[in-house]
Amino acid sequence: MLFKNRNPEDQYLEQAIRGERAGLEYLVNTYRDMAYSIAIRVTGNHEDAEEVVQDGFLKAFKNLAEFKRASKFSTWLYRIIYNTALSKASSGKNFTMELQEDNQYQQYIEPNAVMQQMAGADRRKYLNMAMQKLKAQDQLILSLHYIAEKSITEITEILGMKSSAIKMRLFRSRKQLLEELQRLLPNEFKDL
Repeated sequence: MLFKNRNPEDQYLEQAIRGERAGLEYLVNTYRDMAYSIAIRVTGNHEDAEEVVQDGFLKAFKNLAEFKRASKFSTWLYRIIYNTALSKASSGKNFTMELQEDNQYQQYIEPNAVMQQMAGADRRKYLNMAMQKLKAQDQLILSLHYIAEKSITEITEILGMKSSAIKMRLFRSRKQLLEELQRLLPNEFKDL
């Protein structure tokens, strides 16, 4: 069944449903980074995370014709990735989190960009250190909300939790993250 194109992604979804390479490539290229971020947070291991992403995309593509579009494709896909990662992590491995630098947009470096990159790397380092102190579920919720820009409703659908629980965890984890950053960088917070 063809749908009216409400946004450019719909065209790629239709191509992917038909098995066309362009549509499949678009979906993989668009969503693989956040899919990997979800997988690494749950599995705690790069090899398992890569396997989860591959398995998750295969499951999604196999069932793409059944995608009802009641939610965004990304929400549906991330739910598949999350469930696949939970299955993989059921062996009881520790959770971890790393914020990945997105080099895709750094093709052209301006004269002052080296200093900005160093400052950005420093921020990521301390943010990663502070995030490591949070529970894995809270790391994932923060990442989905702030990095993937998912709404509370979408996170609820991805993780299968109540919206009140998501809101409370967001509130609590933001507060804890701030406290951890204050412990790591006490002099910087004095200047604010």
